[in-house]
Order: sequence, then C-alpha cells, then structure tokens
Amino acid sequence: MHKVSLVLFLFMVVAVAATTGSIELYGNEIFFRINEAEGLPIVVIGDGPGISNRYLEDILPARKTVFYDSPGIGKSSNAGSLDLSVEYYISELSAIVHELELERFHLVGHGFGSLVAVYYALARPAGLSSLVLVNPILSIPQLDLLLEEHALQNDTEPDKLKLLFLNYRGDIEAKLKTTVEDVCRDTYNQFWGDGPVVTGKLRGLDISSGLSDLRMPILICTGLYNFPGVDKIIDYQKLSPTSEFVTFINSAHFPMLEESEGFNMIVGDFLRRVEAEHENSPAPDSSGKAVDTLSGVVSLGEKDNGVDMDLEVGRDFSVSLPSSPGTGYSWKLEEFDGRVLRLLSDPFYEEPGTTGGGYQVFQFRVIGPGEADISLSYCSCWNDEPIRTYRVGISVPLQEREALSIDESGNGKSFSVDLAVPLEVSLNVTTGTGMSWRITSTTSSILRQTKENEYSIPENTPAVGGTVQQRYYFEGINYGTAYIEFSYGRPWEEAPPERTFGATITVAEPVHNIYVARDSDHDRYIALELDQMLILKLKSGSSSDETWYLREGLPRHLQLLVDPFIEYVEEVGYSIFYFKTVERGEVVLEMSYGSPASPDQPIDTYRITLQIE
Repeated sequence: MHKVSLVLFLFMVVAVAATTGSIELYGNEIFFRINEAEGLPIVVIGDGPGISNRYLEDILPARKTVFYDSPGIGKSSNAGSLDLSVEYYISELSAIVHELELERFHLVGHGFGSLVAVYYALARPAGLSSLVLVNPILSIPQLDLLLEEHALQNDTEPDKLKLLFLNYRGDIEAKLKTTVEDVCRDTYNQFWGDGPVVTGKLRGLDISSGLSDLRMPILICTGLYNFPGVDKIIDYQKLSPTSEFVTFINSAHFPMLEESEGFNMIVGDFLRRVEAEHENSPAPDSSGKAVDTLSGVVSLGEKDNGVDMDLEVGRDFSVSLPSSPGTGYSWKLEEFDGRVLRLLSDPFYEEPGTTGGGYQVFQFRVIGPGEADISLSYCSCWNDEPIRTYRVGISVPLQEREALSIDESGNGKSFSVDLAVPLEVSLNVTTGTGMSWRITSTTSSILRQTKENEYSIPENTPAVGGTVQQRYYFEGINYGTAYIEFSYGRPWEEAPPERTFGATITVAEPVHNIYVARDSDHDRYIALELDQMLILKLKSGSSSDETWYLREGLPRHLQLLVDPFIEYVEEVGYSIFYFKTVERGEVVLEMSYGSPASPDQPIDTYRITLQIE
C-alpha cells in the first residue's frame, strides 16, 4: 500500500513554509520534508549510507528543496525485511520523486548521494532537469587505492568516516552536531566496511564511466581540502561532456556549510541558467500523427484512457504509455481477450532522443470478432498495487465469411486464406473400426483451433463399414505460413498410422497502398507493388546537426514525393521519407545517420531490400 501523509508547518525562524509527510517503501516508512519556495523543486540526497541529512536542511534557502530520511535515520523506520543495497537507495529516490509527482526537478547529491543520483540519472527518468554533484564518490576502486596509500603513509589506522565525511574547515561543528550524533555506524559499515579500506557492499563499484552517457546539464563541485583531492574529482568532469566544474578554495567536504554564501550563489545561478534555457527552447512539434493515419495503424496514448473503439479484423494498433522502467516503475498488461486480440510481440521501451523518460509500447492485432477490454496497471517493482490504471475497449463486428473447406483430396497441397477466415478440414472415418483422426502437427502462432472436432454422420450410415466425416475447425490469427498434419489410427495403439493427411496454409497479409518501414525492418526484404507508397520512419537523435540521409542517392526505382522532415510522436523524434515506387525490379535502399557534411563518417546505417513487382 502506498501511503502518503502530509502535514504543513510554518518555520518562523527562517520564514519558510515546509511540508512534511511520509511514504511507504518495502515495509519502511520514509519521511520527507519540502521547504516551499520559488523555482523547480530540488531533491537533495545526502552522504552516507547511515548518515542523517540534517546538515543539508539550510541548503539553497531561496529554492524549493526536498529532503528525505533513509531507513533507520531520523524519523524513517527500518522495519522492512529487505536487505539494504545501492539498488534500494535508487528505488527510494525514485519513489520520492514519483509519489510527490515531481514533473520537473533538479537533483543535488553529496558524497555517496552523488552516486545514487548518477545511477538514477542513467535510467533517464522523465523530468530530471540537471545534476549537481558535490564532492562526488563515483569510483570506489579508485578511492580504495587512495585509502590504501593513506593508510600506508600514516602510523595510525584512519577512520574512514572522519576521513571521507567528517572532514571540514571553519567553525561548522554546531551545524554537524545532530548529524554526527545520529550516524548509524552499523549501516555505514555495511557499505564501507570498518577497516581502513573499503570492504563493504560498495567495494568494486564504479559508475564514473556512465557520466559520458548523461546529456542533462551537470555541475560538479569540490572543496580544495576534500579527500581525495581536486585532481581526482576533476577526472569526473573530463568524462562528462555537459558538465561544469567549481572548486571552493576554503572548503573541504562541506562547501554548502563552509562557504554557504558562495555555494548558494554559484549553484543557484547554475539552476537558473538551466531553467531559462529550458523555457526558451522550442517545444517539440507533436502534430505528426499523419503517418500513422495514412498507414492504417492506430496509435493510442495516455489521453485515450477509457475510450471504446470499433476496429475491424486485421487492423494493427499500438498503445504507448509514459513509463520509467529503469527507475522501477512500469506498465503491466493485466487483461485482454486472446480470442479477439493478439499481442504481436513483447512490450518494448521507446526513449525520446532529447528529454528523459520514455514510453512502453504494446502492439496488438485484431484477429476475431467480439468485445475485448485491454487493461494495464502502472506499478513499482516493490509494490504490485497499481498506482494508476489504463483501459481501452475494442469492439469488432462479426463479419460473415465463407469458410475454406478442405477434404482429403487436398492432401499435400497449399491453400491461402485471409486473417480470421474459417477453415474446415473434413477427413473420412470408417465406422466400426475404432479408428479416428488426430492432429499431429500445427503452427499455433499462425492458426488456432476454434472449437473441438465434430463428426458429420449422414443418415442411414451403417454402424460398421460406413463412412462419416471428422471435421476440424481453424482460423488464421497471424500472417504467415502454417503446416497442419493429421494421422489416422486407433488412439490406444502405438502402431504407425494407417494413413496421414497434411496441408500448407498461408494466411495472406493484405496488400496496402502504403507500406511503413521502421527501424526494426533493418536488413529486411520487402515486397512492394508498382505505384505503391513507401514511408520510411527512422528514430532520430537530439542533435540538430545529425539526421538520416540517402547514402548513395535516390535509386531510379523510387520517387521522393516530399522533402524529408522531422516528426514528433509522443515526444520521440523521427526522420520521415515519402517514396513512391516507379519502376519494377530489385533495389537496395541504404540510409546513413550523421552529419550530411561528412557523409563518409556515418554514426549509423540502415538498409532494406525492395522487390517491386
């Protein structure tokens, strides 16, 4: 059960309104506090594990800030049965962001908190605007070597807590007093170990290489006197192409306390610049649903929750819903009627090229008449109770279709049917022999048996030596080729069958005037007709200097109908090409992704082979 309780207090000393409350996570009650102020909320992750974040409560007083206590610290309980791990702390951060419904926010991580922040950012959560990493600890092996060197250079065994955390300059003891008193040594030692080097759960952990994959603005801050030193922290900045770096020359581990005025000014300016750039950037053009409309593919999104639709057999459609599986939240398919709908593939995750977050995509095909609800639930990996739900109703009219009837004269032959067209196989049985037909092979992904087999017995059929028909009923549920095989014999005997029957059934895919090729069609062979439209829809990145372009020019078999353009569907950018087939023959269409100014150095390539009849 997700529980969020809120209490509003007015802290007169600092004249800041604060909201406090709690959420439940893995059986633990996690308390949070929000200092209400202007600007996007800033989620603050303190050092640790096992260290109270009380020392951070006055950070960035002019900004809206969110603080929370980890299990066993402050007001948060540690009643859960789950063993604490780095993954737990990532889930904890994710739960806070999600439960507080933070649509856009900044992250500030200090020490160990920076490691949690980077792990979380690598999942590309929606709404994360920037990262501020204060004296980050991202490479434990590198830190371990430095701790080992420090231990060898000193006669007394160092205390890691004092070296890595209680390292400060200036008169800030009073500000750290409560935090020091509340340190949970057991939790701290679980992760760091109690010796001079790292022997706990953090040993061997290195997330520093992930910095190069982050594209949001990053500010890295360090104190001149912080362990392990500016020269080691600046290595992180070299790994991050979007980062800025600041050294506070009168600080060690706590620049937010040791140089609070300068810290608040520099970090505040960074956050304002990030927000201003976001406000001034053009919004994505989300008008481009024409391609899906032209291709006959129905695309449903979050706005379609609760709708009822009429679709016909053979129609493909997709449901795309905002999701963040990397942070522990995802959609789960609860219900759909397999007699009416077919799930074409496992759900997949589609990620925008610029902003964080993405969409889980569920692709369906209508395979039969009837009423079907698609029900999905959005849950976290630590709680199966739905946070929200989604439903669409699909109504498919019954269409009277003449059945394709096959008898024993069709043995060894091939037949073609349309999707959902009834298929009857009638095989002769001699009465009084105890023999019957049974299915020995079928392709269940293409054909399904719609009901149990039946016997058709003509009037006046003798009980012995007469002929009746045993009928099997099928229909196509997917495009492709299936083979069905039957054997004739006595069910209780293990002897070879007296005779067999087999036929090849092709469920033919209808020819569309428009064919849409996507990223997943790379290296495929595609059959088209003359004068057919081909729409090429390839996912693009965030750089305006990079796009998809024809690698070897336009083949003579194709005509480019309009200039290529970028289209946004649910915030995902695509390069769109409209072609028309104008000459028969086989042609290879090759595309490159990168800068058209450097065509010989593509970042990616795409290739399809077209057979134009």
